[in-house]
Amino acid sequence: MAITWKQFERYWYLFSLAVIIASLPFSKLGLSIGQMMMAGGWIVERFDWRRLIASLHERLTLRSVLNSVPLSFFLLFNGIVTGFKQFAKNRPALIFSSIFLFHILGLFFTTDFDYAFKDLRTKFPILLLPLLLSTSEAIDRKSFYRYMFLFVLAVLVRSGYNTWMISIHHFVDIREVSHNVSHIIFSLLLTLSIYSLLFFIFNRGLLLLWQKGLMLLILTWFIIYIITSQSFTGLSVTLITMLVLIPVLIFKTRNRLMKTILILGILVIITGLFLSLRSFVRNYYHVNPVDFTKLDQKTSRGNPYIHNVASTQTENGNYLWIYIQWDEMRGAWQKRSRISFDSLNKKNETVAFTIVRYLTSKGWRKDADAIERLKPEEVDAIEKGIANYIFRDEFSIRGRIYEFLWGFDNYRETGNPTGSTLMQRFEFWKASVGIISENWITGVGTGDMNLAFKAQYEKMHTKLSPDQRWRSHNQFLSIFIGFGLFGFLWFLFSLCYPPFVLHRFDDYFFLVFLIISVSSMLAGDTIETQTGVSFFAIFYSLFLFTRKEKDPIFHQDI
Repeated sequence: MAITWKQFERYWYLFSLAVIIASLPFSKLGLSIGQMMMAGGWIVERFDWRRLIASLHERLTLRSVLNSVPLSFFLLFNGIVTGFKQFAKNRPALIFSSIFLFHILGLFFTTDFDYAFKDLRTKFPILLLPLLLSTSEAIDRKSFYRYMFLFVLAVLVRSGYNTWMISIHHFVDIREVSHNVSHIIFSLLLTLSIYSLLFFIFNRGLLLLWQKGLMLLILTWFIIYIITSQSFTGLSVTLITMLVLIPVLIFKTRNRLMKTILILGILVIITGLFLSLRSFVRNYYHVNPVDFTKLDQKTSRGNPYIHNVASTQTENGNYLWIYIQWDEMRGAWQKRSRISFDSLNKKNETVAFTIVRYLTSKGWRKDADAIERLKPEEVDAIEKGIANYIFRDEFSIRGRIYEFLWGFDNYRETGNPTGSTLMQRFEFWKASVGIISENWITGVGTGDMNLAFKAQYEKMHTKLSPDQRWRSHNQFLSIFIGFGLFGFLWFLFSLCYPPFVLHRFDDYFFLVFLIISVSSMLAGDTIETQTGVSFFAIFYSLFLFTRKEKDPIFHQDI
């Protein structure tokens, strides 16, 4: 069956949108191609072909063909202007895309224009995607669901690929499996997929029973993947989204039984989290008693131990700096590993210190006998920089909490946050506040953020390793640093005004997306990478500007 040109343009737009959504878990190139396809279709759709053809039909000569060239450029320019006029009438989309405008205005306060223009290229989807989606014909609910199924399928395929890669490769950091798409962004995609599946499973009449069973299997797999891939970000954002969403559901539902179940559910979750956390912290700070007056002075091989009884550092309740025999450990380690005892492990941390921590975590003495007792997989773990046997577990909440507490105690004693992800973030935030205090009105501009952080770290005399002196790892602080107080307030307004005026705060998909996005922005620079900004811009625009109908959190009969 033949299709009209208008239908082809529509199909091209829908296909381009599918390419963008399907590329999110896989490819930056796919994202770029999808956006270029959509932009090209958007321009062609507004090009006045009839006027161009009419000018050629009047008199088809070489001169008329040559004259059609400037006419084509005029029609191309006119079509783009027409599209922007449409865009200007859509105030919510225009205000959201104004986030990009602030990055342009930030050029007035910039000295590093190379980085500034790179940042503008990265952030361009914040302008492009709202422009293209808000000025195109909206999609109906059925088509929207198909796009969400496509998204879930893409995340499912990528999670399967990642699992296969994990099984055949030995990653120093398992998060490297998502190297072409940040593991943090992929965890956000996972979380959005999980809550999309929950919507389809619990929405009555939407799917057949066997289809819901299939969705439940995929949901179960995503949860298993989060655990096996050690995606602490994915688990945290999923949990935070639940803790925010449940009170909203409690407020929205008029069903007393449902309200009671939800209240009991959130109380159980919060109580369980509190008790678990308290137990982990107590266990971490529990110290196995030692009589320092009765410490053995020599190893089984007759070499003297070193005992630093003044140090209170522990690992799993065992004192770190007693029963140390460096020469024995060095000699025994060289027989077990190709990495030198006095060099750095694969995390660029001292091998000797990692060995001491690992052996202490098991309650062993630090001598040749202990090194010889290590299993080959434990030697491999130490080479990778794993300093506690608990951290070898595929996923360990206790290990993550111990890692944080260790970093906190070490930071408190030495002032050096290097090696602890959370303590490093505190140092990033401390530097961010310092920069803001000196540039709170205008900010440092679009391109000077790296220079500002470099100067601030020097000013603070930070003990952070030079290769770990990163930016704020908080999107709100990054905006404040770049554009000052007014830019920060406008950023918040740009996020909140569109859903407010469009009455979408009670839309399930947008609310879930907003919670996920804000959660990620509190602990990361979500829109500072191509995949991050594309995730943010495409779903914000899809949920607000592209759908004809919204999906309320609760139907009227619930």
